[in-house]
This record gives sequence, C-alpha cells and structure tokens, in this order.
Amino acid sequence: MRTRRYRRPALLLLRLTLVAGGAAGCTSGPTEGEIISGLEEELRSVVGEWTAVSTTAPGALTLEFALESAGGTAVRGAGTMREGTAGAPIAISVTGTYVRPVLTLAFTGMVFEGRAVNGQFSGRYTTVGGISDAMVLTGADYSRSVPMLFQER
Repeated sequence: MRTRRYRRPALLLLRLTLVAGGAAGCTSGPTEGEIISGLEEELRSVVGEWTAVSTTAPGALTLEFALESAGGTAVRGAGTMREGTAGAPIAISVTGTYVRPVLTLAFTGMVFEGRAVNGQFSGRYTTVGGISDAMVLTGADYSRSVPMLFQER
C-alpha cells in the first residue's frame, strides 16, 4: 500500500514552506501554484486509511478501513464497522472504483440494526475535507439511507 504524503492541509503548508525557502529565515510562504499542486496530488488517489461516520446521528455508524489499489481504477480493502456503542467492531470488506472525482464503494460483512446488510456509497472526492453523501444499506426486506462523512486519515 502506498503511503500518502499529505494527510492534512497544515502538513502540506509546512512541506511547501520548507521547499520554498527552508525553515530558517523564511518570511514567505508557498505560492498559490504550489498549494494547488499539492492539493491536486492529494486528490489523485484514494489509497490509504479512511474513516466514515454518520452525520445525522453521530456515533450511530462508524467505519474504519484501508483502501489499496486493485489495478486501474479499482480499489479494495478491509476494516471494521461499529454501530452505536455496540460491543466489539465487526470486520468488513470493501471494493470499489475511483474515477476522479467519483469514489464508489461497496461494503460487505456489515450488521446494522440487527440485520446483515451490504453498504453502497458513491460521492465526489473534490476536497481534502472528505466526501459527504448518503450510504445505502440493504439486506433481506431492508433498505436504509444513512448520511455519512468519509474522510482520509
């Protein structure tokens, strides 16, 4: 799995400041072009560690997972999910695609509201702030849409 160089805008700013003039005696920051270039690099890939939390009922559903390249635009990974303050996290698998800027993910192995479900998520990854959209959970005679915020760690 490839390690991402810029996890947070503050780290990006520090990295670009050091490149632009070094830490000692540097009075100018990165140029606009350097900042845009760094952000563009961040958004080119979705490989890495992710978290997702429900936004209408914080803590109602939490996912933690890692994505790796599966060749071309395909991604895959594994992680855990937790419903509310339930006991131990449940192991999940994830597959999907990233055709910039659209990230589409399918989760298996989930249990929500006492039901075995699969999760489907698709959103536009256009900012380092994450992707906010609904994840659809489906199972036998069950369907629920849960607003989520997906963010890289």
